[in-house]
Amino acid sequence: MERFVLFISEPGSDDIVDIHPNKPAAQSALVDYVRSRAASIGMPAHPDDDRAVASYFQDSEAIYAIARVMPLSRPGNDQ
Repeated sequence: MERFVLFISEPGSDDIVDIHPNKPAAQSALVDYVRSRAASIGMPAHPDDDRAVASYFQDSEAIYAIARVMPLSRPGNDQ
């Protein structure tokens, strides 16, 4: 079964690594994080999720990644 890992790193903060059952759940968690952090530092709220994420990370040293993780294939177990 595949999972999706959300990784967020910001200077001065602990890295965040969360595992989600699907890509939309990981994307939703990223949007929630961005909206929470943006509000806490006084950034304007964008109504569009993609613009909110892009705006938050565009001029920042913060990075994020969403990666699909799948189980290793075993001999005799075609995946």
